[in-house]
Amino acid sequence: MRLLLLRHGATDWNLAGRCQGATDLELNETGFRQAQQAAASLSGEPIDAVYSSDLKRAVQTARFISQPHGLTVTIDASLRELDHGMLEGLTFEEIRASFPEFMRVWRSEPAEAPVPGGERLADVERRAWEGLSRIVERHGSEQTVVIVSHNFPILAVLCRITGTPLNRYRSFQIDPCGICQVLYHPVDRWQLVGVNGKEYSKPG
Repeated sequence: MRLLLLRHGATDWNLAGRCQGATDLELNETGFRQAQQAAASLSGEPIDAVYSSDLKRAVQTARFISQPHGLTVTIDASLRELDHGMLEGLTFEEIRASFPEFMRVWRSEPAEAPVPGGERLADVERRAWEGLSRIVERHGSEQTVVIVSHNFPILAVLCRITGTPLNRYRSFQIDPCGICQVLYHPVDRWQLVGVNGKEYSKPG
């Protein structure tokens, strides 16, 4: 089975450098353009299903992807972004000034760091993986499935697949509408083959 993990297109808060997490923002003009470009690049692919987080920016992106294939987007809330709690809407500088202790822990051990009023990255990894596993169970081994999600769920999944410690999630960087290609083989074997449309090679 081939899984295409696609981050949603940009929003105003993305471009302003603000944490949006669970805040339900729509795509902006740049995001719509990115989603259209991603849809065009996948229009010739044999896509069998499209899944999306329940947040608007992901759903809008997923609909662009699904339209050329005549597919309906299936919503799965387990794919939604890390809830940033009290950090929602703040810039990095504002977070650093208002939550210095959290930032100190986040720099070195982000996986278990409780986001003030929000989630831990480890919790996002758990629910995103459970969602991904359910999707795999629903589809045949020869199918191609697109999953539109967000930065942290995708990063967490990539860490799990490659055996990268979650505290080292920064080993990966996912662009808006960047596509990561994953192969799932029988007997629960996962392989990351592409990140942002480029071939992935695990570091030495």
